[in-house]
Amino acid sequence: MPTTTDARIEELCDRIRLLCSGALTLAVETELRSLARELRHAIKDHVKTAKSSLSTKNSAIMARDPDQKSR
Repeated sequence: MPTTTDARIEELCDRIRLLCSGALTLAVETELRSLARELRHAIKDHVKTAKSSLSTKNSAIMARDPDQKSR
């Protein structure tokens, strides 16, 4: 998995945990909603990058060993 998106996801989770440990005010709720949007985007990027990486690895394996397709 890509470490850059891992770090971003962890950072967002830490910020969310910190906000959730205090009182829920309108400002905190607004910030949590914003962080939730950012977290969804970061997860989407993480999955996209992981799929691309797996696809690239699969293509490399198929190019190296074309007989794998028949198995």
